[in-house]
Amino acid sequence: MRIERYQDVRVFWGVVEGFYATDPVRHTVPLTVLSRLVALDEPPAGMVLLAVFDGDEVVGATFQYGAWPLSLSGLGVGVQGAVVEFLLEHGIDFRRVQGPRDVTDSFAGVWSGAAGVGVERVRSERLFRLGELVEPTVAGGVRLGAEADSELLGRWCSEFSDEALDGDEGLPDPVQFARDALASGRGAPIWVDGIPVAMALVTKPVLGMSRIGPVYTPKDHRGQGYGSAVTAAAAKWARERGAREVLLFADLDNPVANSIYQRIGFRPVFEAVETTFTGRNTLGM
Repeated sequence: MRIERYQDVRVFWGVVEGFYATDPVRHTVPLTVLSRLVALDEPPAGMVLLAVFDGDEVVGATFQYGAWPLSLSGLGVGVQGAVVEFLLEHGIDFRRVQGPRDVTDSFAGVWSGAAGVGVERVRSERLFRLGELVEPTVAGGVRLGAEADSELLGRWCSEFSDEALDGDEGLPDPVQFARDALASGRGAPIWVDGIPVAMALVTKPVLGMSRIGPVYTPKDHRGQGYGSAVTAAAAKWARERGAREVLLFADLDNPVANSIYQRIGFRPVFEAVETTFTGRNTLGM
């Protein structure tokens, strides 16, 4: 088994796309994030891009950049020890990890013990997959967001991040995030009832899979069904563009969101977690 680190995200994508493509639902995060990054004129610098090989076959992959979590869906338990050793040996540090619970809990335990850091917080989400879409009847209608809506979408993305993450590790530049999302081909349905009242972002299909998120309704407009309506509009947008699988994450601590999504046709797939560590690794630096 060997581990290779890449400097160019486009080269990395060429190496790991087939590995992630074996299960687009499980690997929804790396597929949607990496496909967006390779489409940018200037992808982020200083990314951690690792592929694990058994001979010539890719058997694991992970990536991380900026304040975003290390992605773990592609790191099975059997390769985690070798990856942790590589991270320590090369002085690669991070504060958060995210992925399906079956691999993330295991990795968090290995990393915490090896790097001498503690676990500060575990945030749990549920991945949902769309079955038969049930479009709700809600006042108003949908329009697609465009470049002119970047300020609005950015502000709402920032407010969503503040609420969902308790203000921790929010978007560094939410307006640029919105612009990049639109430039990469994401759909941005905005529900309008006299004025804009809710929004959702949805990735263009990657290997037949699209993911919705974030979905946000400002507090003054909640309780009117706008979140359900704009989510259904996002799902319809994805399916019209060829998505066979339409997915979204919902916080397990938000029973309202979980029930709303199920009412319009989403069904649970698996639990995912995001783990935040205390302290900083100094053992491999």
